[in-house]
Amino acid sequence: MRVAAGICLLLAAVLNLFGALGYLGGGAATTGLSHLGEIAVEEAAKQGDIPMTEAEQAQVDIIAGAGKGIGGLLMAMGIFLLVSAGVLIAGAVFLFSSTHWKFIFAAGVVSIAAEMFGILLTTFGLMNVIGLVGGVLAVIVALDLAKGAVPTTS
Repeated sequence: MRVAAGICLLLAAVLNLFGALGYLGGGAATTGLSHLGEIAVEEAAKQGDIPMTEAEQAQVDIIAGAGKGIGGLLMAMGIFLLVSAGVLIAGAVFLFSSTHWKFIFAAGVVSIAAEMFGILLTTFGLMNVIGLVGGVLAVIVALDLAKGAVPTTS
């Protein structure tokens, strides 16, 4: 069971690395395009010699703020996935050696949390199952190690 958990955590770590790149890129693009749109609207108003009313300026600010907020959320998720990839790799190594049960437990919780956040931001898919199963198995193995019983690999 510990080997299966370790393999699942390693696969989840690789998937989290690719997911992190996607979230970081998407967040940066969302933030940048939001800022670019805000500048474009202001320039269009200046060139048209028609000043924007305060209500129009407020609408532009609300839309730009929402875009920047969403972009920041996506980039935060990307950073979390980058950190989680390192934690999952270390947790898998400790699973293979049956040591550091507290870290294995933490890696399992991080794996489950990463998948849940991903499901909340996007949708549930087959790739989420790997992280969820790996996290649950890691928690079970960690609790067995804490009791002093080392599970067999068969």
